[in-house]
Amino acid sequence: MTDVRESVMPRSVRGAQLLVFVLAFAGLVVVLALSGGLTSYGMGNMIAPWLLVWVCALLALTYDGSARGGVRITTIVVMVFVVLPSFSRALGAAGPAEFVDAALRIVLGLPVIVLLFLPETTAWFDRAK
Repeated sequence: MTDVRESVMPRSVRGAQLLVFVLAFAGLVVVLALSGGLTSYGMGNMIAPWLLVWVCALLALTYDGSARGGVRITTIVVMVFVVLPSFSRALGAAGPAEFVDAALRIVLGLPVIVLLFLPETTAWFDRAK
C-alpha cells in the first residue's frame, strides 16, 4: 500500500513552483512595460536574463509529475545564473526601472534557490516512481 503523503507535493516544492511562475509572469510584464523606448540591443540586453527565468518556469511545470533530482539541480543552477548577475545590474542601474527589473529577479529568485535546497524538497525529487 502506498503512503498518501508521498503523492502530495510538499509545501516547499509548491512554494518554489509558484514563485517561479510569479517571477516568469512578472518578467513578461516588465519586458512589455519597458520595451517601448528601447533599441534592439537594449531589448536583447533586457530579455536575456528573463529567458533563463522562463526556462525555469518550463522546468517547474514538471515538478508534480515526472521531475527528478536533475530537474531540481538544473533549476537551482539556472536560477543562480539569474540572481548573481542581477546584483550587479541592480547596483549599476541607471534608473528606477532598471533597478526594479533586477530587484524582482533577486527578491523572487533567492527564495526559489533556498526552497529547492530544503530536505523535504530533495526527498520529493528523489522519491521512487
